[in-house]
Amino acid sequence: MEGPRRPPSATAPESDDDKPDDPPSVWHRPTSSLPALPSLDPPSHHWRNHSLNLSPLATTSSPSLPPPDSIPELETYVVQVPRDQVYWTPPPEHAKYVEKRRKNPEKNKKKGCSKRLLWFFIILVIFGFILGAIILILHFAFNPTLPVFAVERLTVKPSNFEVTLRAENPTSNMGVRYMMKKNGVVSLTYNNKSLGRGTFPGLSQAASGSDKVIVKLNGSTKNAVIQPRGSKLPLVMMLKMELNAEYEAGPVKRNKEVVVTCDVKVKGLLDAKKVEIVSENCESEFKN
Repeated sequence: MEGPRRPPSATAPESDDDKPDDPPSVWHRPTSSLPALPSLDPPSHHWRNHSLNLSPLATTSSPSLPPPDSIPELETYVVQVPRDQVYWTPPPEHAKYVEKRRKNPEKNKKKGCSKRLLWFFIILVIFGFILGAIILILHFAFNPTLPVFAVERLTVKPSNFEVTLRAENPTSNMGVRYMMKKNGVVSLTYNNKSLGRGTFPGLSQAASGSDKVIVKLNGSTKNAVIQPRGSKLPLVMMLKMELNAEYEAGPVKRNKEVVVTCDVKVKGLLDAKKVEIVSENCESEFKN
């Protein structure tokens, strides 16, 4: 009696009877070599084991499940989400505003133009206020002060007079340059009678500067009044000058017209070479 048939071995050598046309022999891997899957039910034997009359294979014991107490409990969290806020829907007031603009397009244009003009006027006023403030600050910061003149010496020559003056610029932050005024003149008179006429030489002074200047006047002693001998009364003469004063401090420039009037009291003969000055007083005035 034949024994039970065994499955062909995977390592068995091929026999001569095996031909390429014969179907390959069928063999099965023992289920014992497969990893055991965890299951609550015992694994059933493969159906082909019974068909081949094989002895039951030893089954691997399935891993035991952990006790229910060791399983972590699942925690429940309640997440409160705020109600959705719809931002893309405009409020009703916007709809009313848009509807008004659609109904009155010309009125809207007029309002737009009036607003532009209003803003332009406001900007213009602000700019004018700033400009006025700057001009006011410059006016007080760079305000020229009246120059100071004094007669120090009077010399009589056959054809002219020489008057030595001291000019002072009391303005502490601006230099000045004196020039002869157009159609102006420097004159020396006595009792409204002209003794000599001439021009003022150019003079430049720094801030708070002090300089001497000599003014030459063409005239003659023939027109002079000779003081009687023995008289102790001084003669009073008047020196008048009309000048242009240009004050400057960097980019700031100021032009002024200056009129200087000096009352000079002298003692002695006017035909003498040197006249003694008893007293003198000069006053300056801005014309603009």
